[in-house]
Amino acid sequence: MSEEDMSEHELKPLDFEEILKIIEDKFGDYRKAYEIEKYIKQRIRAICEFYLRYKDKPALFSEEQFSIKWSYDRLTGTYIVDLGNRYTEYNYWLFKLAFKGVLEEEKTK
Repeated sequence: MSEEDMSEHELKPLDFEEILKIIEDKFGDYRKAYEIEKYIKQRIRAICEFYLRYKDKPALFSEEQFSIKWSYDRLTGTYIVDLGNRYTEYNYWLFKLAFKGVLEEEKTK
């Protein structure tokens, strides 16, 4: 990957003014762009609230969402989720679950 390609993936805060401009440029309609921006903000807020509600709380997640096998690793001080064929850190797994639609790689057609 070239340096130019890497600059597209730099970590930076979410800038909705920039996103709104891109949407507006693409669709040519400010009202439509604003509605899309509003929807995206609502979805991101809901996903963040989901993640923060269950972060470090596997028992609550298992009670309110669906049952998971988990344990506490005293050595590392983290919760571990048992995925059947492998174990992973609970908060990492929860983050990947919450943002699954964003983090999934595009499937080639």
